[in-house]
Amino acid sequence: MPEPLKTIKPVRFQDELFAILREHSFRDPMYDAVRSGSMSRPGIRLWTLQASLVVRVFTCFVSAIHSNCPNRDAQQLLAENLWEEHGEGRPERDHYALIRKLSRSLGATDAEFDNVTPLPETAQYIDHCFNVTRNTTFVESLTALGLGVESSMPAFFGALAASLRSHYGLSSDDVEYLSIHVTEDETHSRRALELIEAYADTDEIREKATKTLRDMLLVKRRFAEAVYRHCSEAV
Repeated sequence: MPEPLKTIKPVRFQDELFAILREHSFRDPMYDAVRSGSMSRPGIRLWTLQASLVVRVFTCFVSAIHSNCPNRDAQQLLAENLWEEHGEGRPERDHYALIRKLSRSLGATDAEFDNVTPLPETAQYIDHCFNVTRNTTFVESLTALGLGVESSMPAFFGALAASLRSHYGLSSDDVEYLSIHVTEDETHSRRALELIEAYADTDEIREKATKTLRDMLLVKRRFAEAVYRHCSEAV
């Protein structure tokens, strides 16, 4: 009697993407420095200032992906993401306003916030995000942004928020910019994965998306390391 045929479970594309995330696993040094209380308040303030430059243009990244996206369900996710970034219509909850509030709680002045000079790596990171979101397919750019950027934010920002309250005396209201990303970005990344799995339907698209993810992770790492060095020098 012949042996029954074995069913081979198809490999999901998202499993390959998760493998890339593990391969390029990186622990932002700010994570441990803030959790241990060893990073100075001026150093954390400088971190918020460099981060604010990314936050200010993040909506442009999302808008660019939306403009290149032909699929209605993916457009819906991107529109929701954009709406949340703008505080769901409430100016005081706009994410740029929230990081400004966080920066003020650490001693930044309005003039300092409005005139911050980007580090070279910050400028390179922003330029890279603009290039990816404007000049690649929506599957590539959604992979880069949804996984390469947003997937790591819940754990990182959640830990920063808790440590800023416990070690640096900030209030829950002060750290709202960080805490709001814990739930929002988990949802964005999960839904982005579902869409990427659905629309990365050729070998060519999958190959391009994996390369775009790898490139984003490398650029983001250089940005994080440079900002940490900059912040560590603050007294």
